[in-house]
Amino acid sequence: MTEIPDTYDPASVEEKWRERWKEMDVYSYEGTEPDYVVDTPPPYPTGNLHIGNALGWCYMDFAARYHRLKSEDVLFPQGWDCHGLPTEVKVEENEDIQCTRWAFLRTGTTSTRR
Repeated sequence: MTEIPDTYDPASVEEKWRERWKEMDVYSYEGTEPDYVVDTPPPYPTGNLHIGNALGWCYMDFAARYHRLKSEDVLFPQGWDCHGLPTEVKVEENEDIQCTRWAFLRTGTTSTRR
C-alpha cells in the first residue's frame, strides 16, 4: 500500500498529471463531435453548503465516467461562470451590506451598512 504524504504540493503533483494526460492525449476526440455531452449549469451559491450540492454534481460525474468507461468521447465542461452575482448577494446578506447601483453612482461609495 502507498503511503499518503502529510503535505500536498499541488504544483508538482498537478504538473506531473497534466504532462501525463497530455502524452496520453486524453482531451482529444477521435471524431468530429463527442459521443456524450454533460451540460453543467454554473453553481448558484444561495445558501449554506449541504449534501444536496455534492449529490447534484455526483450524478453528472457518474454519467460522464460511465460513458468514458464505455470508451466514448465525453465532453464534460465545468461551468463556473455565474458572473459572481450569487456570491455577491450572499456576502451582502451575511455582512448586512446594503448598496444599490443608484446609491453607488450618487455617493461614490461601494457600500453602506445598516
